[in-house]
Amino acid sequence: MWNFFRRKRPQDSEKTAVDPVCGMTVEKATALKSERDGQTYYFCSQTCLHTFESQPA
Repeated sequence: MWNFFRRKRPQDSEKTAVDPVCGMTVEKATALKSERDGQTYYFCSQTCLHTFESQPA
């Protein structure tokens, strides 16, 4: 049986990243950012950024 609703998450590239909260692909140049343990994370919205930053590492 085919599962048409199953999607692979897009991979990070030079210009885009995947929001770790909602899974949306965002443009790195315009996305909101947060650093944790030396890694930069990119977000589609203030809500996703706040959710990420309010969770322990």
